[in-house]
Amino acid sequence: MKLRALLVAAAMGLSAYAGPAVAQIVANVGAVTDYVFRGVSQTNEGGGVQGGIDMAFGKAYFGLWLSTVDFNNGTDAEMDMYVGYKPTWMGLSLDIGLVNYGYMGGGGGGDPTFYEVKLTATKPVGAATIGAGIYYTTDYAGTGPHDAYYYEINAAMPVYRDIALSGAIGKQEIQGGVGAYGTWNAGVVWTPTPWMTVDLRYHDTDEHTLGATYEARYVAGVKFTHNF
Repeated sequence: MKLRALLVAAAMGLSAYAGPAVAQIVANVGAVTDYVFRGVSQTNEGGGVQGGIDMAFGKAYFGLWLSTVDFNNGTDAEMDMYVGYKPTWMGLSLDIGLVNYGYMGGGGGGDPTFYEVKLTATKPVGAATIGAGIYYTTDYAGTGPHDAYYYEINAAMPVYRDIALSGAIGKQEIQGGVGAYGTWNAGVVWTPTPWMTVDLRYHDTDEHTLGATYEARYVAGVKFTHNF
């Protein structure tokens, strides 16, 4: 609760800092055949329904995003709150932010709620876009008082009209001997209209010994957005 209060306070502060800029509000709703987070299924290899809302005041932003989940312990929903700032520096588009991953329902297996601070950067290279990011937390998914880092590099490239290719390679590291694994994905993104996106993607990790949720999978998703 303290972290959520901090997120709200930070969002209000960023709104004030942004001055009289008119808020840009975008809502989204969608569905996926499997909700995959950093290569790992969050819905026990089943489908998921998702949606959220984002508000931007110039370069400052905050938002709320929800998804169904299934961790086999009664947890059935995820609610993320985030706040950040997107400056530019030396030709890079930066994103400096704070994310709180909250979970509802369940009980056994501890509380998976955690927060991360993040720094990402993207840069256009011809028609393509390349990016990199680092995420840090002191308690990844309730694994205890251990520092954890996630590193990622990614790229996207339009190939034909409203079709693009994209992919990413990442590594999740949890200190204190808890573990680490690598993950990657590649897919096709189709945007037939400004308000609809279809994503077909392959995900995998290098830790299949951790269970079926870490194994390779193909995922299809659709998302609809609306600007207010």
